[in-house]
Amino acid sequence: MPVLLLFCAVLFWSGHNVVAKGMIPYVPPLSFTFVRWLLAFLILLPFSWSFIRKDWAVAKKSWKRLLLIAVTGISAFNTFLYIALQTTSAVNVGLISSIFPVTIALFSFLILKIKLNQLQLLAMVFCFIGVIVIIFKGDMSYLTNLVFVEGDLWMLAGVFCGALYPVLLHNKPDIHGFSLLVILILLGTLVSFPLFLIDIYTEHYIVINQQVIIGFLYISIFPSLLSYMFWNRGIEMVGANRAGLYLNLVPILTAIMAYLFIDETISWYHFAGLVMIVGGMFLFNMPKLYIRKNER
Repeated sequence: MPVLLLFCAVLFWSGHNVVAKGMIPYVPPLSFTFVRWLLAFLILLPFSWSFIRKDWAVAKKSWKRLLLIAVTGISAFNTFLYIALQTTSAVNVGLISSIFPVTIALFSFLILKIKLNQLQLLAMVFCFIGVIVIIFKGDMSYLTNLVFVEGDLWMLAGVFCGALYPVLLHNKPDIHGFSLLVILILLGTLVSFPLFLIDIYTEHYIVINQQVIIGFLYISIFPSLLSYMFWNRGIEMVGANRAGLYLNLVPILTAIMAYLFIDETISWYHFAGLVMIVGGMFLFNMPKLYIRKNER
């Protein structure tokens, strides 16, 4: 059951990267986050109202933690992702997302005091080197000339924000999953509203067309509601670190969808970076594999 939940969550998120890339020419990134979560909130509210009324008193006591989760995992992560897609590809977004598992593990160590061994620390180094290869397109002269690929750096910042989400959920209030999700979406929507006003003030408006309407419907239902619902439940069942491993599927699924649907190319440095990231993840999980083997 958790395998199916977590796989569907990352499948819908991978599709989101591709759909959002196609919408970016018509939807300003700051407005994108607000409209996405507003639609998701309106869709979910009728189904969750009875649960919210029951859980509201308990949720209110944890409003600071819930607000922090919403700011990092709902508002900041997605806003950075949409800004990134203005100047980078869906493939790059997916590949950089593959460091989510080790970033989650790092925050688990810093916040939850879940210890890491030397091999796992070395694995993190491999993963980050892989991301650097992707960001600088395999050409380290970008680094020496201080020429940065802006979109990739925005996505890297988004990963750090998004990785806090499952770790902070570790101490979530004891409320129904529907209540938790709709409250987080509401808080994320409210936090994103000032960003939407900035777009309006600077005359960056959403262009309404069929592609945008269909895109928002997909994004507000599948990666916004179902993915987060499945992801939250999966974390409850297997924990943040084990759930985070499923995010390794994001770069593969995103690359396949981007190649099939929006004709994005895949270059040698994508494969090189992916090999280093996957290799790092293998090293990170070697102690667990060794322990399980010897327990048989």
